[in-house]
Amino acid sequence: MATDQSPQRKETRVIGELHPAISQLLDLARRRGWLSYEELNNTLPDEMVDPRRIDEMLVLIDRLKIEVVDELEYRARVHRQALDRGDAPPKSGGPLMPQFRAMSVTGGERVAEAVSLRQKLTTAAQRLISADIDTADAEEAQLQRDLAEVVSEETTGKRVDDPVRMYLSQMGTIPLLTRPEEIRLAKKIETTRMIFRRRCLESDYVVSQAVETLKMVHKGELPFDRTMRISTAEADAKNKIARRIPVNLPTIERLLELNRADWDAMQQFKGEADQEKVIEIKGRIAARRRRMATLTEELSLRTGRIIPLMRKLRSIAKKMQELDIEIRRASGQDVGKVRRNRPVKKYDPEDLAVMREELEGLKALLLETPQESVRRVRDLNTVFWEYEQAKRDLSGGNLRLVVSIAKKYRNRGLSFLDIIQEGNTGLMRAVDKYEYKRGYKFSTYATWWIRQAITRAIADHARTIRIPVHMIETMSKLRNFQKAMLQETGMEPTIEELADRAGMSSTEVRRVMKISRHPVSLDRPVGESEDSYFGDFIEDDSQHAPGDVAASDMLKARIESVLKTLTYREREIIKLRYGIGDGYTYTLEEVGRIFKVTRERVRQVEAKAIRKLQHPVRARKLQGFVEGNVYKEVRTEAKQDGAHVMHAMNGVLPPGAMGPGAPLNSAAPAAEAPRSLLKEGLDELDGPDGHDEPDMMDPADDLDMLS
Repeated sequence: MATDQSPQRKETRVIGELHPAISQLLDLARRRGWLSYEELNNTLPDEMVDPRRIDEMLVLIDRLKIEVVDELEYRARVHRQALDRGDAPPKSGGPLMPQFRAMSVTGGERVAEAVSLRQKLTTAAQRLISADIDTADAEEAQLQRDLAEVVSEETTGKRVDDPVRMYLSQMGTIPLLTRPEEIRLAKKIETTRMIFRRRCLESDYVVSQAVETLKMVHKGELPFDRTMRISTAEADAKNKIARRIPVNLPTIERLLELNRADWDAMQQFKGEADQEKVIEIKGRIAARRRRMATLTEELSLRTGRIIPLMRKLRSIAKKMQELDIEIRRASGQDVGKVRRNRPVKKYDPEDLAVMREELEGLKALLLETPQESVRRVRDLNTVFWEYEQAKRDLSGGNLRLVVSIAKKYRNRGLSFLDIIQEGNTGLMRAVDKYEYKRGYKFSTYATWWIRQAITRAIADHARTIRIPVHMIETMSKLRNFQKAMLQETGMEPTIEELADRAGMSSTEVRRVMKISRHPVSLDRPVGESEDSYFGDFIEDDSQHAPGDVAASDMLKARIESVLKTLTYREREIIKLRYGIGDGYTYTLEEVGRIFKVTRERVRQVEAKAIRKLQHPVRARKLQGFVEGNVYKEVRTEAKQDGAHVMHAMNGVLPPGAMGPGAPLNSAAPAAEAPRSLLKEGLDELDGPDGHDEPDMMDPADDLDMLS
């Protein structure tokens, strides 16, 4: 007895000589029976870096019969302890199946190597020693410098609670991944994804839904490339899968029918004597499910198509569990200590019958009891969490790569934080697509996905008016050429020079440069004052200048006053011939029909009136408008204003005063004269008093006109 206790006293003395934190950890591990590498690494003091001391401590842990587990197994045991206590499982951990433990990446490594991988190597020199020295490591060092630059730029003068600053600061604490760590995480992603898919496809419900999806692919109702998990460059694999779909689907459907038949037969066995038959049937169903999972995996359905089925299965299992518990509680059966203290809800017999019928329908849908479905969903949640956690670890180690790429796309219409978010979306897409067996470094592969996500987001959301993606690329190319030529020559290149450099036509370059302009809001404030807006300073082309409007009104009034010096007959003929008043110019024949005279007589009266208007006394009143060129602005607006006053000025002023091209007589299509004007021409032809006003005409002309 004494010989057995002496080593234990020795080990206790050694523990007391250790660091107090390590002593407390070992005491906890002795009571618990196991310890994780993560706990040990977090507890080790910073000064303990000698490998020999670490090995001695590991030997001590082995003598104490304390099992050292990896991080995954640690999460599994914490998860199981929470379930045993009836508590909610922690979000940071979950149970793990035995076959997964065997496939764990870190499970087969030596303890010393596992601990050395967990050492806090914070300096760049230590990271370079642990990884291969190649160009990829230099790129990672550059990313570190880029991150520091961005952090300094974005955090200068900003508040502590600024989201960009907080994000960049937290991201800076995440160490870069070395090449071995990338491969380890990639293997972990591949392993967990394979187990997750296998577990999902061992459910009859998931397989039946997957069969329906594969049928739609075979019929052409769903795109093959977007539904199946193949590479676009693997044409042979695509043809192979397409040939296997019509072969595997009938076999899978036959296995589903056999499982349903065995399930229906198993429901007939209720007694203890039939337990052997029930066990035999369950064994056959499990074997068929494994066979169905293998056949479905051969068709390479995308994981994105399986995850929604898993969530649907989870909701069905939850509903089954709730119905089963409520039925058992209403029947007075034991439902476990966790739910025993809940108040019992009373149901009518009809409600209980409906609940039992619904439960039986769900059991027939899944071909599982509520307890079996809950266990299956629990296992699925565990593996799915491990799969997602592995992806988060790989993407988290490359967040600064996103920042390094995103900084090149600033001032493109999106905020810097939005660009980072879009880049993170591309990073997660790269994690799903990454294939470590091809030999590429993840950062090299992910760069293209990050750039694509950022450029697409800028093209879709940066502008009020969306520009096609191919035009965005052309604009970017021209912008790069423009910057390069500016650096080479020291001056902005012309459109022709830029077109020659880009190999495009000048017209196309002008069009692209015009498209690249950003729209400006009219409601944008101008200056520090909130009372003035950008739209207030834009000229309104639909309105005339106040000076031109005033000059036009003055010209109209002056012409009206000049025309009043003529006789009524002359004034009306001038207005009709030059469209003063209504903007319509009448021909000689039309005016003659109005006044019931010949066109020649109308011409004579018009000529006489023009000679009167050319008299210096009358022409002097309009000469100033011609010298100020006011008529040029008003001339184009005469028809819009309804007064062709400038045509009248053409006859008033001396020849050539109106400038070249000003017509003396304007012809217009024949039109029906207004009846009121026709009546005035017949009734008041000789003036308001019935007699002609004195003029320079011969009396014989008046007699001819009246005749």
